[in-house]
Amino acid sequence: MTGFKSDKQIVHYLIWGGVALVALIVFFSSFYTIKSTERGVLSTFGKMSDQVVEDGLHFKVPFIQTIKKVNIQQKKHDGKENSYTRDVQTSEVEYTINYDLVRENVSKLMKNVGDDYHTRIVVPFIRSAMKEAFGNFAATEIVENRDAVRREIETTLRKTLDGNYFMNIQFQLVDIDFDDDFENAIKEKQVAEQNALKAKNVTIQVEEQAKQTKIKAEADAEAMRIKANALERNPKLVNYEAVQKWDGKMPQYMLGNTVPFIDLK
Repeated sequence: MTGFKSDKQIVHYLIWGGVALVALIVFFSSFYTIKSTERGVLSTFGKMSDQVVEDGLHFKVPFIQTIKKVNIQQKKHDGKENSYTRDVQTSEVEYTINYDLVRENVSKLMKNVGDDYHTRIVVPFIRSAMKEAFGNFAATEIVENRDAVRREIETTLRKTLDGNYFMNIQFQLVDIDFDDDFENAIKEKQVAEQNALKAKNVTIQVEEQAKQTKIKAEADAEAMRIKANALERNPKLVNYEAVQKWDGKMPQYMLGNTVPFIDLK
């Protein structure tokens, strides 16, 4: 009998231990925490609520309600698209887009679209905005002013992407890869423009040198004219000029006893 009672007590303890364990599991599964970088979407029997669960500690009914946690930090996605320019040049475009989710509507986004909202909503609008923007510019215009294309795409996305779900949209063009023949033509054009500019600078330099030479020649001629007029009016300046240029040495052979170039009268 003693052994029988001991077995019953063990079973009794096991049952109550199991109940206590289940109770603990139920208790702890009734509470959940939402981080400041998250928002929660509560479902009851699989049906999502329209209300967003804010950050903090919350309660849910075990086995009946479930919680889906959605990261609300800024989203960044990279992608590639092929686009045609206004002059029908093909281009492969790499881009980056950043955006935020509208926090108070996260539950509606999950309910109406789901986790793949970027693929289902954002990417198609990016593709449409890029095709429209690139179609408004010639290829050379895009090369010379790529930021104008970027701004047009970004503006279009801010107008067309659902403002109930997305905000703070920022779009960047990382790389635009045109057809090789077109890129080679662009390089040749740039080289030709650089050579033309270099030739123009050389021409300006030659013209300036010629101008300076002309100015100097005119100045020398004017100086000679003034000097000639002065000598003509005063003949003694001839002797003065000779003395200024004389090195003080007497010539080895002289005719008579006169000193050359000097008239003492």
